[in-house]
Amino acid sequence: MRDIVLAHVPHDRPIRVLDVGCGTGSLLFRLANALPFAELVGIDVSPANIRAATGQQMDRSSSARIQFEATDYLDYGAGPFDAIVTDGVLHLIPGETMPLVRKLADDLRPGGVLVCDMPFDCAYNRAFSVVRRVLRSVRSPAVDGLILRAGRLLHGREMGEEGLRERVGYMYIPPVRMMDDRLAACFASSGLHRRNEYAMESTSPSQLKHRTTVFERGAA
Repeated sequence: MRDIVLAHVPHDRPIRVLDVGCGTGSLLFRLANALPFAELVGIDVSPANIRAATGQQMDRSSSARIQFEATDYLDYGAGPFDAIVTDGVLHLIPGETMPLVRKLADDLRPGGVLVCDMPFDCAYNRAFSVVRRVLRSVRSPAVDGLILRAGRLLHGREMGEEGLRERVGYMYIPPVRMMDDRLAACFASSGLHRRNEYAMESTSPSQLKHRTTVFERGAA
């Protein structure tokens, strides 16, 4: 994701970058190292993620240029930005799609870019969505425990216990939306035009298959 973002933003002048669903800040820290003039903001609905991100922030020379906040993106207003990045988040934001897309467009300056990694419409993702709905219908402490144990085996080395426990709930959430021509048309109608697409390697069998799409906001 870092390399894709860097291919689409200027490196030699001040810019503002927003990471929607920043998690523990790993992408934002990498971007800060590569963009010495950038002001970067990371938001996430998870207070645990933001605590972890701010805990790492003080040890970095770029800390003065990075801000973190625990908030829902739909309630957040600090634009405009030159770039918005969102890695595996947009498909989980509840509610209607058009208000979300319009907000993304409104939060970008003309010529700004949205770099969006999310699941795309395919047979695997449709089947996985059914599995998540079935899991939700049979959810119990025992099922939570099985998912947590699987998470420890798959991600225990790179993620703490608090983060793993918080992510158990994600396995019960089917995607609200997936990237397809209909969603791309929603973006286009809001002034966000598709410029590039990148295939993304799946990092876990529990993860939906993703693709990163770069949109550019047209002139006002």
